[in-house]
Amino acid sequence: MAVKEKLEESCDLYMGLDTTSNKEPEIVTLDKFTQTYFEDGEEDPVQEMNKNSYAARKFVAAEAKYSWVQEKISTVNPGSEFEDFLLKEKQEKDKFWEEYQDVISAPEEEEFNEISDKADKVTTVTGQILIAVAGLRDTDRTNIEAAAAMLTSVLKKQRNKLRTKVPEIIDIIYFHLQAIQDPVSRKAAIGAVCLLAETYTEEVISSLLKLSLPCDNPPLQLLAHGRHVTEIWEALGQAKQAVRLQVLAKLLEVLKRRPCLQSESPDLDMKDNWSLLPLAATKALCIIFRNKNSKVPMNSFYVSVIIFLVIQLHYLVNFADVEYGIEDSLKTSGYISCAVEALKAVIKREKNSWMCFVSLAGGWDLLSSPENYLEGVLLLARAIVKHYRGLDYAVFTKVIPLLHHGDDKQKLTAMAFFTALLSSESTYTVLQKNYILNLLKNWNSDENSTYRWLSLHGMGNVALHLQNNKEFTTMTLSILHSFNDPDEKVILTAFEVVGRIAAKKNVVEHVMIARQLQPFLTDGRVKVCCAANQLFQDLLKNLDLKDKALMQDQVLNSIVPLLLHMQDQHPEVVKSCRESFRQCKTLLGWSINDSQDTWNVTCKHMEEGYSASLRKFSVVFRRMLCP
Repeated sequence: MAVKEKLEESCDLYMGLDTTSNKEPEIVTLDKFTQTYFEDGEEDPVQEMNKNSYAARKFVAAEAKYSWVQEKISTVNPGSEFEDFLLKEKQEKDKFWEEYQDVISAPEEEEFNEISDKADKVTTVTGQILIAVAGLRDTDRTNIEAAAAMLTSVLKKQRNKLRTKVPEIIDIIYFHLQAIQDPVSRKAAIGAVCLLAETYTEEVISSLLKLSLPCDNPPLQLLAHGRHVTEIWEALGQAKQAVRLQVLAKLLEVLKRRPCLQSESPDLDMKDNWSLLPLAATKALCIIFRNKNSKVPMNSFYVSVIIFLVIQLHYLVNFADVEYGIEDSLKTSGYISCAVEALKAVIKREKNSWMCFVSLAGGWDLLSSPENYLEGVLLLARAIVKHYRGLDYAVFTKVIPLLHHGDDKQKLTAMAFFTALLSSESTYTVLQKNYILNLLKNWNSDENSTYRWLSLHGMGNVALHLQNNKEFTTMTLSILHSFNDPDEKVILTAFEVVGRIAAKKNVVEHVMIARQLQPFLTDGRVKVCCAANQLFQDLLKNLDLKDKALMQDQVLNSIVPLLLHMQDQHPEVVKSCRESFRQCKTLLGWSINDSQDTWNVTCKHMEEGYSASLRKFSVVFRRMLCP
């Protein structure tokens, strides 16, 4: 075809290739219009009309008007007044149509020719680029250098015309890159992508993300790009600052989307499913952050990447919690692993990241688990507070909007960050105290047990900042109220938080806590019973000598229930209750060396010197258990 000849001439001009070669160019794909545009000679009127749709419409319209008039004339009598009227009307319409054509036809045809010229130029430039890329596969060094020079020159001079051709060019570069082994050729091909990204960042990133979409087979292979797309992402991570920042911003924008796996929407084609692009963006960010030569801004962008990678994990572990087939489960597991690796790569960019990794021992498994994901977020937030001064403040301020405007997964992740980061003085002072307290109070009374569970973590951290005794007591009472929550996980968290509060050694709260805790020392739920006894033991260990007298009544009230549960069949309950009893007798100053005499000696101590009600109870107790 004429286009082939034209492209071959261009190729010879820029690359100096042998014109006597009989080999056909590898890639020449042009539409029918462009092919006919270059043909020599005139075409018949119908073909010419088909090329110009406007001319075709004019012709049909004019012909319809003429046919209508002719039809009317044929139905009237010759020589009648009506015939004269119709002929006159026809002459006026024909005159109007001729004037209309004179006014409109020329500009329309001129505009059409201008569009055709532009299409011709774009096609020619595209063809030159495609041939240059194909020339990079040549084995001759001179030809490779000529092709590289041609590719760079054309892109620098003509790239402003190529917006609609970017996806096609990226696909062709990727196609040839898989066969190019020469380092110089690979660098030239990848450099062409970077040049295009300078002008068409969004189009280039969209095309690359489509090439990086998860594949179906094999299921454990996350992305089908291999080293080729990886090298392109690495190159973009080292591009000029303006381009690099735009690339990273676009990847972050895609990362913020909620992914949709094919299992959820089986009717969607993987390649057409834009909801899969967040997975590709996750991998792209992982590649860029892993590469030590990549330059990434350690500012609000960095903070946002951390937050939305964690949220992306929340989406993925939620998919893993659904019962799919084995193949889908393996795919989801691969996606989760990729997101975790991306998060690790991002955190390693911080100084002293190894200390954070020590704090996060086991945290990666928590983040990968549907049941323990939020615990992993809490652990990550605590590590940030401990090791990255300033980052805690940045993350805290970034997650606040998600508390009110995010979807369900975004909100829960933001709540976990929010409540854990409240332990930092710098974050606690960001918002007004009343706002924080009201927010936590609302979550604590929510019907969603996860909200109540997270609110306890927040309350415990806020309590550490409170200096006013009244506020401290009010906060403690709110947490103690959660001892009666129907959800076991909430109760266990309440015990844990109260333990941290008790470390402030306020004896009034110690007595109040012990009173609320007593029924749970012998609870039928093994975890609750053991946790309650552990908290009880911690309370007794942290008492000063002068405060022990205030706790004696609560300790005495706990003696009998503990003795009873020391006979429990569950070994953990027995061990826990026995340790609590040991702490009790130590506080009371009792000397019980022989375990065989535990019952009698206990009753004896209770009968000596204590209240009449206890002495009476001890007598009954002795008769029941020690006949």
